[in-house]
Amino acid sequence: MKHLAILTLAMAPLAGLAADLTIPAGKTYVVGIDQQELVLENLRIGDGAKITFSSAVVGWRVQARHAYIGSGVVVDGNGSAGTAGDSAEAISVCADGGAGGNGGDGSDGVEIRLQLGIESLGDIQVMSNGGNGGNGGVGGAGGDGADVSENCDLAAGGEGGSGGDGGEGGRGGDVTILYQVLGKSVAGDDLLKRIAIRSEGGSGGNGGDAGSGGAGAGGYYVNKKTLTGNRKWVEGGDGGLAGNPGSAGSAGNPGRILVDQLILSSTQPIEVRSSTTTILELQRQIERLRVRVEKLEANATRQ
Repeated sequence: MKHLAILTLAMAPLAGLAADLTIPAGKTYVVGIDQQELVLENLRIGDGAKITFSSAVVGWRVQARHAYIGSGVVVDGNGSAGTAGDSAEAISVCADGGAGGNGGDGSDGVEIRLQLGIESLGDIQVMSNGGNGGNGGVGGAGGDGADVSENCDLAAGGEGGSGGDGGEGGRGGDVTILYQVLGKSVAGDDLLKRIAIRSEGGSGGNGGDAGSGGAGAGGYYVNKKTLTGNRKWVEGGDGGLAGNPGSAGSAGNPGRILVDQLILSSTQPIEVRSSTTTILELQRQIERLRVRVEKLEANATRQ
């Protein structure tokens, strides 16, 4: 598993205090705005449970003193894909084709930070990939040239419209899991094999195809009295040029991942006297962790 220290480990005091959170087996739990930051005594997640996030949530921070996690658990913080650009509408004779719309950008993966005292663990998959960018819309074809009978000012074909640009891929979300093994049946080395993390950047959207140029009108006679007769030859027009294809969007950057064992200064459980006391102790733990992460970053830089 990839181990990278992230730069912003220290967390502000967490506001969403709750005693316990239980997600039954096979159920889906949607994290809303008011569940973005949780300090829990007990976190229980049943087999096959899934955790997803509302579109407004950009980060999820959970500190649980005791975590009981089943098998086949999925935390889905993947970003959403960008919308595809609209293709240009068909146009009338002689006119230039319209441009295709640009694809929308994919959204970033959710930033996930878990600090867990693990009592039991089956296996868990944490996903925070960036969303793919939307494809650009197709440019409209230029209208064919026409003679005066079509009330067209030009015999030349219209130029094709340009394709829309593809959207940018979303960035993978940073994922941090700090753990302390509490359950006797959970071994530290084996535990890491039960945690899978994906945090790739989203793919950029494809550029839209260019619209083709319209065909030029052929030459034709018009009824007009001249010195040589009652008809006059009118030259035809050239075909229109094709538009430019849209540019592909850039792929998003991958997120940073840190999985590390949480070592506390004392193995004794902290007495829960009040919400304020709990937060102060957590802040002290986080400060110790921040110092440790800085050391990990320094070692990674030297390597």
